[in-house]
Amino acid sequence: MAALKPSSPSKSQNILLAEDEAMIRELITTFLTNHGYTVHEAENGRQSLEQARKIGAEKVSLLITDLVMPVMGGLELAAEMRKLQPGLRVLYISGYTDDVVVLEGESRSKTAFLRKPFSFETLGQRVEALLAQA
Repeated sequence: MAALKPSSPSKSQNILLAEDEAMIRELITTFLTNHGYTVHEAENGRQSLEQARKIGAEKVSLLITDLVMPVMGGLELAAEMRKLQPGLRVLYISGYTDDVVVLEGESRSKTAFLRKPFSFETLGQRVEALLAQA
């Protein structure tokens, strides 16, 4: 697994992960947890909102969400989360290249997109970059 910067001040931050594919969710959670992050995971947007309310939405530093999920997709989840925390950083992930078009209306500030499949190194870089934004 790729190493993240050990001196990063973001290590104590909470990451909310919404991913409907169990294997991908587990791999991302393991990678981020092994690098010192606290990861709260869910298999859809609705469960993610419940998690955020349980831990306190203001304590979520980064939302990583698949765009296409049952019950509630990533765009709707991000919109609901930003009602609770307007400055929330969001990393969208998807295996569908057409989903990039869906994001055209999204604010580019504190937002990034990562196409599946991706490497742990790329994931780590995106996470670090988003968490470093003021």
